[in-house]
Amino acid sequence: MVQILVIDNENSQLVTCGTVLQGTCQLRNLGNISVNQVDVVIKNNYQFVASTDPSHPAVAFVARGPDNNVRLYVGTDDQPSTADLYQNYRKYTCGVSRRSLSGSDIFRMSTISDNRGSFAILSRAAATSSDFKVKYVAGFTLGQFSYFFTVQPAVYPTSGSTPQISKLSQVCHQDTYFESYVEMPITCGSYSLVQAAMVVQPGSRLASSLGITTSSQLVVAVFYDGQSDSAVCVYQLTDIRRRFTDNIQACFDSSSMPLGRQYNSRDCTANTQVYKLPPH
Repeated sequence: MVQILVIDNENSQLVTCGTVLQGTCQLRNLGNISVNQVDVVIKNNYQFVASTDPSHPAVAFVARGPDNNVRLYVGTDDQPSTADLYQNYRKYTCGVSRRSLSGSDIFRMSTISDNRGSFAILSRAAATSSDFKVKYVAGFTLGQFSYFFTVQPAVYPTSGSTPQISKLSQVCHQDTYFESYVEMPITCGSYSLVQAAMVVQPGSRLASSLGITTSSQLVVAVFYDGQSDSAVCVYQLTDIRRRFTDNIQACFDSSSMPLGRQYNSRDCTANTQVYKLPPH
């Protein structure tokens, strides 16, 4: 089953990744997609990109990296069933990663150690927990940052009764080792489960009704209440950036940083200091 289908216009290639062959990828010629430009020969688990389970979707898109070359940004939660499976094969398909799309290191990540590189991966305990599943819903790039929408348990550690919430994550393109990776809850009134999202620029009527200019960048997201109703909310990119900046500053100011324990070697602010992003 194909999980990732992305066009890389800069290199004139189509990126395809599926659940077979451990979630590896191929590069196909845009002029003739039946021709494989690159068939990955598996050398290590860095080249596993997509989930092996069709019920665990992946989100991917092409955006810039630290050297201004295009990269493949991927969010997926493979949820390996054992610690051994996580450690030896599937750890890099449990979180967000940025991968090369050209050269000799195709689909690999910039890495200097298991816990530091161009990725934000779940810890072994979180990734192998049957109660902690992160569903990647949408992703996009704006300016110098890339973003992912997810649905996941509200807290970690978690249990089967922990409520689900939506989160928006952000990482800076110039950040080689994802040290800028951060996430925050995002809501749409009483609707808490994001289902889809896209970036738009408003027409004159919408811009006038929101009190913004037609050059503003908006994120439009559809949320579900977990029962039968849904709602659409609109967020300004400037509001998103401001709220992330506030949370990052709160992280530096905090002496208690338990949130973020689901990630390897990563701390963030205490729950009381993480500001949710409401709609415009």
